[in-house]
Amino acid sequence: MKKIIGILISFIIIIISCQSPQKKETSTLEQSKKLIDSYVKETIAKGNINSIAIATYKNGNIHKSYFGPIDKGSQNFANDSTLYEIASISKVFLGSLVARAILEKKITLNDDIRIYLKGDYSNLEFEGTPIIIKNLLTHTLGFANKTPKGFDDFNKKARSGYYEDNPVIFDYNMNDFLTELKSSTLNKKPGTYYEYNSVGPELLAYILEQVYDKSYAVLLNDFFHELKMDHSYLNDYSAIRKHIANGYKGEQLMPLERNPLLGGTAGIVASLPDLIKFMKFQLESNDPLIKESTRKLFENDDDDKLGYLWDVDVAEEEGFYYVKSGTANGIESIMLICPDTNYGLILIVNNTSDKASNDWVNLYYKIESDLIKYPRLNLSSLLKEKFITDTDEAIKEYKESIKDTKKYYCNPGDLNQFGYQLFANNKPKGALKVFKLLVSEFPNNSNAHDSLGEAYFRNKDYKNALISYEKSLELNPNNENAKQYITKIKAL
Repeated sequence: MKKIIGILISFIIIIISCQSPQKKETSTLEQSKKLIDSYVKETIAKGNINSIAIATYKNGNIHKSYFGPIDKGSQNFANDSTLYEIASISKVFLGSLVARAILEKKITLNDDIRIYLKGDYSNLEFEGTPIIIKNLLTHTLGFANKTPKGFDDFNKKARSGYYEDNPVIFDYNMNDFLTELKSSTLNKKPGTYYEYNSVGPELLAYILEQVYDKSYAVLLNDFFHELKMDHSYLNDYSAIRKHIANGYKGEQLMPLERNPLLGGTAGIVASLPDLIKFMKFQLESNDPLIKESTRKLFENDDDDKLGYLWDVDVAEEEGFYYVKSGTANGIESIMLICPDTNYGLILIVNNTSDKASNDWVNLYYKIESDLIKYPRLNLSSLLKEKFITDTDEAIKEYKESIKDTKKYYCNPGDLNQFGYQLFANNKPKGALKVFKLLVSEFPNNSNAHDSLGEAYFRNKDYKNALISYEKSLELNPNNENAKQYITKIKAL
């Protein structure tokens, strides 16, 4: 009997030991999701953005959320049926199709684009160097004016909403665009100068039509069908208008944009679940077009690095990554893919005011930081409420927990934010304690010393304020705020 009991106990221990890591992983994953959602809620609470849609991918786990009413004060909340204008993110779908055409040997990167244009385009070269396919993909055309005047005028009318509800025929089309190209001039050697433009993508869409003998819309829809993106559309919004999220600039409702040409530059509307499918395709598929479309084709001294219309780079923590953002009338969106560290991020907000854009950028980087560090959790964010309500206890708990470096990390921006929140709550001594903690954790952070200097200054400890500001200036000689306070303190 004792032997049987011993065997059973050993068996139970084995089961527990096998299950514990999975339970721990699940718990950590759920905590991570809650933290990300809390960042989004905090951003919404600032009042500059009505609605936020977010999706994250980490090691095969998807997290998707919608927050805030699309229209302020309404009950019109986004869901899986909501469609979003993704603006320039449309370009990377084009880039995928071009990569496939390259792999299928329909075209080559070094093809002179004039072999696909009908008529005389002898002007599309500079000192004997023609524009090639690679130049279209990397925004390195060399045009004197990056956009033909007629095309530019049409786009201004489109952005103003002129064509959204006005049942008129577009007064500019692809024939007009091609005609204008015949009188366009180059003043730089193609491939040497980066200038973001809409001409290249539209020409690429046109070239794909020539080599496949199909419209770009059909080619794109076939690609959507492959990826099971059944709620993604190009240009014709009439039947789906009620599902497209409204965009705002501040309080102003913005019109939809309409692409007058083929849709290579912009024009796709898609649901968040469909964009997630594209993100998963990038991270999970072995399709060779992914590797082709994300390899670096261009780099300059200004740190512009381009693949097939993706921005590509390598970072210390993320490893290789590629990213594309889009700005429509009232809608900001971004898609980030990090294959080396196996994560992705999609973030969409429906306001493009300066304040909203600032909130959007800060939210993006905060979420990405958590994705990079996972499975470690952001301890400062976990203790946020306690830092504000019981600062001493929060600092005590923080110092004890942060020792577990496999489980936790700290974002300096969080501690800095908590200190200023305590200032706002009229608790300058609490703020001082938080900024002291910040400096002890990040002694080489100029901004941390700057904040500590302000805390000392507000607490009328001018001697230590001067020491902190001088240290901040030593770490960052361009810190104008520190210079001003040093002058002010010495005057005292």
